[in-house]
Amino acid sequence: MEGGPKASRRAILRHGVVALGALAGAVGLSSAAERVRSATVLASTVPGTTTLTLRGSEWHLAASGLRRGDLPKRGDLVSLTGALSIAPGSEKVGAFFASVQHLDSPAGHGPYATVQLETHTFQLPDGTLFGMGTTMAGSENTYAIVGGTGRYLGASGSYTGQQSPIETGGDGTAIFTLTLNSGR
Repeated sequence: MEGGPKASRRAILRHGVVALGALAGAVGLSSAAERVRSATVLASTVPGTTTLTLRGSEWHLAASGLRRGDLPKRGDLVSLTGALSIAPGSEKVGAFFASVQHLDSPAGHGPYATVQLETHTFQLPDGTLFGMGTTMAGSENTYAIVGGTGRYLGASGSYTGQQSPIETGGDGTAIFTLTLNSGR
């Protein structure tokens, strides 16, 4: 090594520390990526939860003084009813009942200007589930599971739903995807 530049001890140590830092960073990033992948898997298979999809048919809206084709207005209280099954066209497994209060919001114009407050009852062979939440017409909405009876005693969780009552121009169907926490 005669005639070439000599590396000082300090330079060698500095390069070694940088190399170790880079290696630690790569290992850390790999570990972080693995934790993210694991968390995603755990979120979709969380112990103690059950996913249940219910399909609605014969979906009807009724209200005192509301004629077919008229949409509910602020202050109207309407009821929704329908039959529940597990798959389209399959045997009915239960009934659905809801009370819906039509509200106006102080948000003014836009998607939050009119909302409905809904209270749901899913009557099933092995118990009843109760849920509630606010909805905006024509979109998928999220509700809270607030309790249950029978097999669903102590249940909590949430669910999404889309409803299309015949009286508001829909096809008379609904679909709900429930994520239940057993509560036990």
